[in-house]
Amino acid sequence: MALKTVAEYNNEYEALIAKGLLESEGIEAVIMNANSPYPGVMMGRHGIMLQVNDYDLESAQMILDRADK
Repeated sequence: MALKTVAEYNNEYEALIAKGLLESEGIEAVIMNANSPYPGVMMGRHGIMLQVNDYDLESAQMILDRADK
Protein backbone atom coordinates (compact mmCIF):
# COMPACT_ATOMS: atom_id res chain seq x y z
CA MET A 1 0.00 0.00 0.00
CA ALA A 2 1.49 3.29 -1.12
CA LEU A 3 0.49 6.84 -0.35
CA LYS A 4 -0.48 9.16 -3.19
CA THR A 5 -0.86 12.93 -3.10
CA VAL A 6 -4.50 13.86 -3.63
CA ALA A 7 -4.05 17.63 -3.14
CA GLU A 8 -1.52 20.32 -2.22
CA TYR A 9 -2.19 23.37 -0.09
CA ASN A 10 -0.34 26.56 0.79
CA ASN A 11 -1.72 26.65 4.34
CA GLU A 12 -1.86 23.92 6.94
CA TYR A 13 -5.40 24.85 7.99
CA GLU A 14 -6.69 24.18 4.44
CA ALA A 15 -5.02 20.77 4.50
CA LEU A 16 -6.54 20.04 7.92
CA ILE A 17 -10.03 20.90 6.68
CA ALA A 18 -9.63 18.63 3.65
CA LYS A 19 -8.20 15.85 5.82
CA GLY A 20 -11.19 16.09 8.14
CA LEU A 21 -13.57 15.96 5.19
CA LEU A 22 -11.93 12.81 3.81
CA GLU A 23 -11.84 11.14 7.21
CA SER A 24 -15.54 11.93 7.75
CA GLU A 25 -16.12 9.91 4.55
CA GLY A 26 -14.04 6.98 5.86
CA ILE A 27 -10.83 7.72 3.96
CA GLU A 28 -7.61 7.81 5.96
CA ALA A 29 -5.46 10.83 5.09
CA VAL A 30 -2.02 12.08 6.08
CA ILE A 31 -0.62 15.61 5.90
CA MET A 32 3.00 15.81 4.76
CA ASN A 33 5.37 18.75 4.86
CA ALA A 34 3.33 20.83 7.31
CA ASN A 35 6.12 21.38 9.84
CA SER A 36 8.71 22.58 7.36
CA PRO A 37 9.51 26.30 7.41
CA TYR A 38 9.68 25.95 3.62
CA PRO A 39 6.89 23.51 2.64
CA GLY A 40 7.92 21.33 -0.25
CA VAL A 41 11.68 21.63 0.12
CA MET A 42 12.09 18.30 1.90
CA MET A 43 10.12 16.36 -0.70
CA GLY A 44 11.19 18.33 -3.77
CA ARG A 45 7.61 19.56 -4.11
CA HIS A 46 5.77 22.75 -3.35
CA GLY A 47 3.14 23.11 -0.68
CA ILE A 48 1.67 20.98 2.04
CA MET A 49 0.60 17.62 0.66
CA LEU A 50 -2.51 15.68 1.58
CA GLN A 51 -1.96 12.01 0.91
CA VAL A 52 -4.21 8.96 0.88
CA ASN A 53 -3.75 5.26 0.18
CA ASP A 54 -3.43 4.61 -3.53
CA TYR A 55 -6.65 2.57 -3.58
CA ASP A 56 -8.56 5.58 -2.12
CA LEU A 57 -7.14 8.18 -4.53
CA GLU A 58 -10.04 8.33 -6.98
CA SER A 59 -12.70 8.49 -4.25
CA ALA A 60 -10.73 11.14 -2.36
CA GLN A 61 -10.41 13.29 -5.49
CA MET A 62 -14.17 13.08 -6.10
CA ILE A 63 -14.93 14.06 -2.49
CA LEU A 64 -12.58 17.06 -2.62
CA ASP A 65 -13.87 18.12 -6.03
CA ARG A 66 -17.45 17.95 -4.76
CA ALA A 67 -16.49 20.11 -1.75
CA ASP A 68 -14.97 22.80 -4.00
CA LYS A 69 -18.27 23.39 -5.79
